Formats: sequence, C-alpha cells, structure tokens
Amino acid sequence: RTGREQDLVDLMGSVAPHYGDDWWFNADYAMALSDNGQQDLARPKIEQSMATNPRNAWGAHALGHLYYECGTHDSAIAFMQSWLRDYPRDGLLWGHLHWHAALSRLHVGDYVEGLRLFNDAFGADDFTGLPRFKIIDAASFLWRAELAGHPRDPDRWRKLHDFGRKMFVKPSAHLVDWHLALVDAVMGDGAATDARIKGIKDLADAGRYPSGQMVPAVSRAFAAFQRQDYAGTISILEPIFAERVRIGGSRAQLDLVEATLMKAYLSLGRLDAVSRLLDHRRPGPGPIPLAGVHHAH
Repeated sequence: RTGREQDLVDLMGSVAPHYGDDWWFNADYAMALSDNGQQDLARPKIEQSMATNPRNAWGAHALGHLYYECGTHDSAIAFMQSWLRDYPRDGLLWGHLHWHAALSRLHVGDYVEGLRLFNDAFGADDFTGLPRFKIIDAASFLWRAELAGHPRDPDRWRKLHDFGRKMFVKPSAHLVDWHLALVDAVMGDGAATDARIKGIKDLADAGRYPSGQMVPAVSRAFAAFQRQDYAGTISILEPIFAERVRIGGSRAQLDLVEATLMKAYLSLGRLDAVSRLLDHRRPGPGPIPLAGVHHAH
C-alpha cells in the first residue's frame, strides 16, 4: 500500500528499544530508514550492526542500499568487492549482493563487469539461492542494461524464461510477479502474462493479493513497451506512477519502472515529460543509466 515505507519505519522504531544492539535488527531497521529517505539515521545503525557482527550479510545489504540512495556507486563497488571475497557462495544473499555490485557497475558505465557478475553470481546457471532472488535480480539487471543502451542477449532471457516457468507456476508474491512479467514481455509470452493476470485477479477477489490490480497494470505496460507501443506504455504507467510502491520492492528496484516510463517518453521525443520526471526524482541516487536521457537536460 502507499505509505508502507513510513509504516515500516514507525513499526520498527516502536520495537527498537526491545532489541538494543541486536545486529540483525539494526541492519533491517537501517534498510527501512534508508528506503524512507532517512539516510543520516540509517548510517549509524548500519555501522553499529557491522561493528557487532562484521560478517553479517544483512548489514552489507543495508549498506548496499544506502550507497545506492546516496549515489555513491564507487564506494558500493569497493565495499562489495572486498566484503564478498569471504562470503560463501551458498550464503543466502550471495546472488543479491552481487546484484547490488552489478547495479553500481551499470551506473558507473562498467557494463562488462556487471555482466560478469550476472554470469558468475545472480544469473548463473548453477545458482543455488532462493529462486525468487534469481528471477528478480537477473530480470532486473538485463532490462536495465537494455534501457541503458546495451545489446540484448536472447539466450539469457530464454534461460530465465524457462527458469521462471519451472519455478513459478502460479502467481505468488507481487515483487516476483512483476519481474516475471518483464521476462514474459521480452519473450513475447502473452499467454503467460494473461494467465498470471487472471490468477492475480482471482487472488485479489479473494482478498489475498493486497496490491490489487497494480501488478497486472505494470505487466501490461512492460508488454506494450516491448511491442514498441510507447504511447500505450505511458497511458498505463502515468495514472499509477505515484502508487508504484504498491507493486513491492525497494526504491532501487522500483527505479526500473521510472526508467521504463522515462524511456517511453524519450522514444516519442517527449523531452519535456522526461525533464519533469527528472525534476521530481529524489536527488540522492542521481540519474538512472538510460540511453539518450542527456538530450532532456
């Protein structure tokens, strides 16, 4: 729902006195604060978490988000490169932390290294982590890379499509579902999109899908974008853009929706609309890697 970031900060703040210096709680509390635009409050909690348990992946994760929200991608790269050196491949956040490193690589223009991390970690054929991490991180990276102007690799998308069909037969969590929609859009699998949308509607009608029709809407927008129906993409995303938080994911993950809308504007030469988006974008993370966006400045 809208306002969920502040709700989470309020909830965690209310129970914080009971957790004291617990390293896990401080890391997750810091993540909530950072995603709510409160980086100055998040940083000391991350530092406290890492001081208590320097090898905790949740602290590293919170720090990755903090670096993203502050636009300090060089620091993110340096930290992840050092910290991940001793993190086990079967660790729960192995893939996702490498996604953070790859995303920062994309932001600084080092697509080659980002793709290497994709191949070796979060998009690897022998990925052993949670399936939802792979579908979310791999699809997100490939989509963003293409928006940034890098070439498509159909084989990578095809493998991801096969993986998604095997692991996620029915709609599940909204964050997973809209990333599956990215894969289906690229592969032109309208039947899978339609089936998922119907399943989501059934769940929503039963009160079991809190985001309602938000995920079906962005799913249709992604499909329209891939058909180069940029006007259609815009007509779907504009009315729901202010509520995009409802589809789930961090601010870093939700930036993909903003980037897609911005690219649709660019494709139609609507530089004024791109400028408006940039003017209202939160200042911390800086610009989204997007081919042609410099024309709007």
